[in-house]
Amino acid sequence: MVVLIHGLESNSNSSLSVDMANAYVQEGFDVVCLNFRGCSGVPNDTLGGYHLGFTDDLRFFLKVISETWDKNGYDKRPIYLSGFSLGANVVVKTLGELGETAVTLYNIHGAAVTGAPYDLERNVKFIDAPGFNRAVYSGNFLRTLKKRAQFQLDTHCESDPLTDAFDYQRTMSATSIAEFDDAFIAPVYGFENNIDYYRKSSCIYFLDGVAVPLFIINAGDDPFFDPDIHPIEKSVDGGGPAPIKMQRTDHGGHLGFMFHQLSDAEKNEDRTSSWMPTELARFIHHVHHYDNREVDEK
Repeated sequence: MVVLIHGLESNSNSSLSVDMANAYVQEGFDVVCLNFRGCSGVPNDTLGGYHLGFTDDLRFFLKVISETWDKNGYDKRPIYLSGFSLGANVVVKTLGELGETAVTLYNIHGAAVTGAPYDLERNVKFIDAPGFNRAVYSGNFLRTLKKRAQFQLDTHCESDPLTDAFDYQRTMSATSIAEFDDAFIAPVYGFENNIDYYRKSSCIYFLDGVAVPLFIINAGDDPFFDPDIHPIEKSVDGGGPAPIKMQRTDHGGHLGFMFHQLSDAEKNEDRTSSWMPTELARFIHHVHHYDNREVDEK
C-alpha cells in the first residue's frame, strides 16, 4: 500500500495526486491519499491545519493502520510513502523522525518523493523573489492562506483581531510567504519565528535519520528552490549513512515534469502517468519485489 501526501493547498483530487496514484496503481499497489486538515472540503476544526514539517497526521494515520491490523489479526502489509513538494518534505521528515521504528512499528519499507524543499530558510528567498515567483506563486498561495487564517480567526478566536493566537494584522497584510509564516504559522505552532520554523521543519536536517530506501527526484531549474542545494553527500552515492538515492534532472521546474504529454511510444507501453510518477512508482516496485524476492521465488 502506498500512502500519498499532497503539497501546499492541494488535495487528493488534484491532477498531481491523481497522476501519482495512477502510476502506483499501474504497478499493482493500493493507494491512500491523505488530505491535510482543511484540504478535503471538510472545514478544519482546529486552530492549526498543517505546515511544512507537520508530521502529526501522517504518523497518526500510520498508528491507526498498524493498530487496526494488530487488533483484527491481519497480516501487516508493506507500506510505502510518497509525496510531492510540501508533502515530500513531510514524508522525508517523518522517516527521519521515526528512524528504524518506521519498519518495526509501522512496517514502512520505502518511500519515493519529488520536489523536496530541502532547506526552506534558503528557498523562501527564491519563492518570494520579486517578479513571477512573488506575483504568481506567492501571490496565489497567500490569497488562499489568508482566507484560511480568517476562517480560523472567526471559528476559533471569536473573530477577535487582537487575539493572542497569532498576529492577525501582520497575517492579513503579509506580502510574502516568509511574512505569513512569521505572523501566523510560527505563533500557532509554537515556533519562535519563521526562521525557527524553517530550521526545525526542513527535511535536510532529517536525512541522516532515514532508515528505509528513499528516492528523491528534484529539478535543477526549480524556480522556488536554491539551485546550490543538492545534498548528494547525504545519499548512498555521496557516502552518506542513510539508504537514500537522489536524482537531479537538469530541467523540470517545480513539478513541471509531472505534466508532460505521453508520447506514442509511451502510450504503446500502456502508461497512464507522466514521467515523474512513473519513475517514483518504478522505484517502489523495485524495493517491494526486492524485499519479497524469496516469496516470489517460491
